[in-house]
Amino acid sequence: MSADKSQPNTPEQPEKKGLSNGVYFKIMGYLLTAGWVGFILAASGGDTAHPLFDYIFVVPLAGWIIGMIVARIIVKKSGADRP
Repeated sequence: MSADKSQPNTPEQPEKKGLSNGVYFKIMGYLLTAGWVGFILAASGGDTAHPLFDYIFVVPLAGWIIGMIVARIIVKKSGADRP
């Protein structure tokens, strides 16, 4: 009894799926938020009285809200379940 060695006897491997676009956008949002907070801390020297420090949380919050609105618009136009 000899087996055909041209084709290995292994089960089919399912295709590897990458991360969804939504996950990439979240990762990008986290990195941009951390970068912004780091920039503000470096520019202000950690001084909470510095005028730039007023924007440490406002800009990332606005960015996340705008990002969620844009994602919702993309989902509606593409007809996909998730971006």
